[in-house]
This record gives sequence, structure tokens and C-alpha cells, in this order.
Amino acid sequence: MTDEDYREYLTALAQRHMNIGWLHAGTPDMRVMGHDIDRISSASRFLWTVHDRSENNTLLKELAQELKNLHLEHVINEMERSGVLSALDESPEITFGELRRSAIPAEDAQLLARAGIHEAYAEVTLLIHYARKRIGTPQSLPSEIVRQADSALKKAAAKLENTANSPGVSAQPTNKKRKLFSGIGKLLGGTITAAGNLLLATGTLVAPNPLTGYLVIGSSALAVASIGEGVELLRGD
Repeated sequence: MTDEDYREYLTALAQRHMNIGWLHAGTPDMRVMGHDIDRISSASRFLWTVHDRSENNTLLKELAQELKNLHLEHVINEMERSGVLSALDESPEITFGELRRSAIPAEDAQLLARAGIHEAYAEVTLLIHYARKRIGTPQSLPSEIVRQADSALKKAAAKLENTANSPGVSAQPTNKKRKLFSGIGKLLGGTITAAGNLLLATGTLVAPNPLTGYLVIGSSALAVASIGEGVELLRGD
């Protein structure tokens, strides 16, 4: 499939599924969504700071508490209401299997960098390949992947707290601990990207400028890939 064909496909997908009533109603509230991005980005930066000092039990406990107080449901609910999730559930073997850089807005890498993720452009590339290989099948249900994000985060926070309360365990830079941090980071990065994408949707589609719908769907697919990889890492830690 050429870039032009893929762009045409994603544009049609956006036009079929995106809830124009949701867009014209002025939702999501820009301030609330902006707050979500700020809060989750701050937690992500703290995560990577603690990652470098993971032998510090006090920091681990503070991080666990921060993650417990973090709620991802608002972003996920808005993805549902906007129609993005239903769009992604239709033919994931095309949307995810054909995902490419040209369908990803530059803002996604900027949001990941703001969340403390180094080499954000490389992260985008890796997520594209993950999406193609792990989600780009007819059997995939992207909406179910996204709905696991909040519960996976809370379970990961509990594991961090248990680690901090286990003498000697937190000092060990084990592969298990690295996967725990990486999994959490993927969840947060994906949710930040999803929230930014919803703001992109309100700013471009309501204008209206339906031709940019392909960027909305492409960005959402990248967000699902990040969340999916995070859930997978945490499940296998």
C-alpha cells in the first residue's frame, strides 16, 4: 500500500467513525485534557528519575504513591466517546499492519520527549514496528488493549511499593525491575500520546479539515502500540 493509499484509507476511517457531535460540543475540555497531559508527563519524568536511583526505597514509595493517584480513565473514556477506538477496531490488520512514519504527527515525538523519554524519534520508530508485528492482525482488538491501561498501572504501582518494602530487593538492578519501569513508561507515554491526539482532533477536524483525520488515527494507533507494549511488559515481568 502506498502512502497515498494509506492516507486515503485512514481519512475515510476517521470520517466514518469520528463523532462529529463530540467535536462540535467542544469536548474534551481543553483545560482538563491539558491538565491530564501535564500530570501524566510529570509522573513519567519522575519515573525515569527514580529509574536511575531505583535502590532508593523512599523514592520508590513516592513513585508508587504518585502512580496510584494517577487516573488514566479520563483519556480512555474520551477516546471511546470520540469514536477513535471504534475506528481502530475496524481492520487492525490494515491500520496497524500498515502503520508508517508519514501517518504520525511530529507532535507525538515532542510529547514523548516532554515525558522524559530519550531518543523520542527512535521510540516512535520502534513503536511503529511493534504495532505492525503485534497488533496488526485481524484478531486484534485495540480498544481492549487500551482499556487495560489503568488497571495495569495500578498493579505496577503495587509491585513498586512491595519492592520498596522488601529489604534488599530494591537495591538489585534486575531485569525484572527494568521491565517494570519500562512497562510503566510505555503505559504513560501511550496515554500522553492519546491525550495529545484528542487535542489534535478538536483542533483539526472541527475546523473542519477532514484530510488531517489520517493523522488523528495514525497517532492513536501509535498510542495503542505503546500501551499494548506496556501491558505486555508488565504481564511478563
